[in-house]
Amino acid sequence: MRILLFLVFLFSVPTVIAQTWTPVGSGASSSVYALEPFNGELYAGGLFTEIGGVNTSYLARWNGTAWNSVASLITYMAADGLYANDTALFIGDLGRVRFWNGTNLYNLTGVSSASFNSAVNSMAHFQDTLYVGGFFSSPLPHIAKWNGTSYDPLTTGCNAQVSELAPFQGQLFACGNFLLAGDSLVAHTALWNGTTWNRMGTGVSDDVFVSCMFQDTLYIGGRFTQANGLPASRVAKWNGSQWVRVGGTLNDYVTAMTVYRGQFYIGGAFTTPNHIARLSGSAWLPVGIGCNGNVRTMEVFHDSLFVGGNFTLAGGDSAANIAKWHVPEAPVAAFDVSSALLCPNGCTTFTDNSPNGVSSWVWSFPGGTPDNSTDSMPTVCYAAPGTYPVTLTVINDGGSDTATDSAAVEVDICSGLQPASITEEFAIWPVPVQQIVQLLLPGSGTITIHDVQGRVVLQTRSLGNRTVLDTSALPAGIYVLRYTGNGASISRTFIKE
Repeated sequence: MRILLFLVFLFSVPTVIAQTWTPVGSGASSSVYALEPFNGELYAGGLFTEIGGVNTSYLARWNGTAWNSVASLITYMAADGLYANDTALFIGDLGRVRFWNGTNLYNLTGVSSASFNSAVNSMAHFQDTLYVGGFFSSPLPHIAKWNGTSYDPLTTGCNAQVSELAPFQGQLFACGNFLLAGDSLVAHTALWNGTTWNRMGTGVSDDVFVSCMFQDTLYIGGRFTQANGLPASRVAKWNGSQWVRVGGTLNDYVTAMTVYRGQFYIGGAFTTPNHIARLSGSAWLPVGIGCNGNVRTMEVFHDSLFVGGNFTLAGGDSAANIAKWHVPEAPVAAFDVSSALLCPNGCTTFTDNSPNGVSSWVWSFPGGTPDNSTDSMPTVCYAAPGTYPVTLTVINDGGSDTATDSAAVEVDICSGLQPASITEEFAIWPVPVQQIVQLLLPGSGTITIHDVQGRVVLQTRSLGNRTVLDTSALPAGIYVLRYTGNGASISRTFIKE
């Protein structure tokens, strides 16, 4: 038997949030080739000289609301390669690598002259050393490493462009349109172990432009149509010994890859779907109605997927060369009951309190009338004495979540039992919470507190029915507390003052 615990909730009407394309400011005056987060901002590089109404040559930064200039690259060329570590943003362009420390721009060699005869468009750190790759063929062939004062070769280098570099399983992964790395025939992909080059299976049949880690597996995209001598339409993954195909057929090359909301996205020149797609099983699914031109780069920033390239429309709306795709956070299922203790033939109302916006609800009320509902606030009646579970599944465009309270409603015979003798199986007090919160639980189990964005902000384990939590580190706001254990999964929403 349970005492009703009243809380004040602010989400009585959930907000529905859809997957959407939106422009990023007023867009860029020309192509966006590279995107890279650094120091809390998103940096864009390309051919543009104006972006979001700001005059800035080839490099700009987005703070979440507006574009700002960085440092003028007008005496050089487009920033077509960006790479950031914890301390600097490295910028590759026509013949040189520079770095931005958040305040000033420096040439890596300390002089303004070019270090190479053509573009640098890929950079990565491996064994605490900066490696660079690109179109350049002189003075080093397409790949080099920085020793602190000058560039050193990697044996005889590669015989054509190095498009991308990335650490992978204790080695440096390189891909591009090269066939040779050092003296090895590698067919567009290779591994550098710090001393020698190693091939990756039999490689692929044509250019590789981009790579990405997804679910602990290395994926590549490009122009190739075969991997390991078998069909592979522009995307492949490494199985430990060979490259194998991924997804269905694409009608043109892939130039961008990333992971967003736990799903794998690609962009490129292909038009089925329209220049951007999401992998689902073995199929490429459209991302809204996509973009009307080549997607050259992708990056996740502020919970949205930013894409840059050569296009004027994204999702059918005007978006000059840069846009963002947003999928909402999946909801975290939580609900409350207006009366947890009823007499036979009594009724009670359930309220969804799930954060992150909900588009649809699936309730299950075993023993109740009705026994299911798709309303946000259903009213249910119970005829016979007993303890009744309730399950809620909430859904939005970002995903779904389910919560079950195994003893959400108790129907008593109403024999005159005094309220003071009734005990609560799952209770939170005091309400609202100020610092110390006390919990009465069904038994030992895991306690997780989520904020309104669904992020876990506190997790602990209870070894018994009573637990005391210190919430002093949590800012004021609304939270969902979830208890899992003893055969139950129960959620409650509370307010922290």
